[in-house]
Amino acid sequence: MISSPHILTIDPHILRSINKSVLRRKVLFYLYNIYPNYDYLANISRMIRSDPSNVLGCIRGMGNRYNGSSSLIELGLVEVVEKEGFKYYRITDLGRKVVEYVKKVYGEV
Repeated sequence: MISSPHILTIDPHILRSINKSVLRRKVLFYLYNIYPNYDYLANISRMIRSDPSNVLGCIRGMGNRYNGSSSLIELGLVEVVEKEGFKYYRITDLGRKVVEYVKKVYGEV
């Protein structure tokens, strides 16, 4: 087995969740591109051209389509920032590392 000190090991559950859902990947890459800023749900939806309810589902989990254990928040890839009663979403350090790993191993989206 060839080992490289420069390759980060990512939890296979995280990789499966990102590779299984184009929407999860789009949201994560969008938040990566605007880091260190955060954004609100409607604007994230607008920027990646998807329905807000689907974006909320992949970020937070919702019903059968987007189960909670595979949501970006539950995986530790996205965090909620609450300001003045509003919720905003920002990529975490782990989320940034996952995006960099996915770019390096699988290429750009």
